[in-house]
Amino acid sequence: MPGTALVDVIVGLVVALLAIVVVHRAFVALDTLRRRAADASDAQVAATFALDTLVTQIGNAGAGWFAAAPWLDSCPASTDVATTLRPVALLIVDSGAPDRADAITIRQAVAPVGAIGAAFAAAAPVGTAFDVEASNGFDVGNRVVAVSRTGTCALAQVTARALPMPGVLRIGHTPVTTDFPVTSVLLDLGPAGSASALRFDLSSGTLRSTDVANGDAPVPLAANVVNLKFQYGVDSDGDGALDTWVPAGTSGPWSAPALLAAPRTTLARIAAIRVGLIVRSDERDSQLRSSHDWVLFDCERDDKSTCPGRLAGTVTATSAGAYRYRTVETIVPVPNVGWNAHE
Repeated sequence: MPGTALVDVIVGLVVALLAIVVVHRAFVALDTLRRRAADASDAQVAATFALDTLVTQIGNAGAGWFAAAPWLDSCPASTDVATTLRPVALLIVDSGAPDRADAITIRQAVAPVGAIGAAFAAAAPVGTAFDVEASNGFDVGNRVVAVSRTGTCALAQVTARALPMPGVLRIGHTPVTTDFPVTSVLLDLGPAGSASALRFDLSSGTLRSTDVANGDAPVPLAANVVNLKFQYGVDSDGDGALDTWVPAGTSGPWSAPALLAAPRTTLARIAAIRVGLIVRSDERDSQLRSSHDWVLFDCERDDKSTCPGRLAGTVTATSAGAYRYRTVETIVPVPNVGWNAHE
């Protein structure tokens, strides 16, 4: 057989090198697509998890003590949502700008029969136990609120429980500094450790929850969250139907300071909460150079300026590339808040 010429060897090497180049380019392209898909998937999973967590908590806002609203409505206003005794089930703190994250605090309790008030069976001067007309509830360790008809409210914890006569419970409690007349009522808000005021906010791109009522440390929930926005769905005319969407704002009737002092009739006009999140991928895509235009709470109107509560902004790409983003939003009814309007 004739020998292999040098030209044949060189041609073979060139073909092999071309094949390697083609395979490498195909591998790089496929790997790039895989990484982009993985980044987008990770962002979508994080956004979905964060949204589901918020939906669950917001939907339960006011649980455990919504029936106590008629009595708590007379309690003095407070500037601290974690300690207020007023029937504030949830509270949005507006950041003041579309591209800055809002925060929301959601209050819940585990109270028997919705924290229905038990009438005092006798006056309770300072330093004495509460005698109330009840046969169950008010277990040791429960959190209770005494409310007088003059609007005096006092928070205490049950330390002892006795039955001095049928239909009357004698409740020992941590000290309070107020006398309560026989016309007062006592509300059982359930086990003290079970009541919570969960604050959801962003810190350095991480969505976290903090039980501000019990002084717990923040718990991280999801990373790479770019923005977090909330709005109230309001029944503006009192007919029981949601009419419009309003941001909390930093002033005005739906701002945090205003709602902390608002009567329960105003609080009960909050029919739903609108939630929007923007989540980014974990790593930049070096080949992506375009900025990301985002929109939250859009509507189908041709004139977008008339969409109630619509928010929009832009995330600018850098020379190092840009992230990939996922935007999710939903509407959460808050039935416990609406029930606060009824005796």
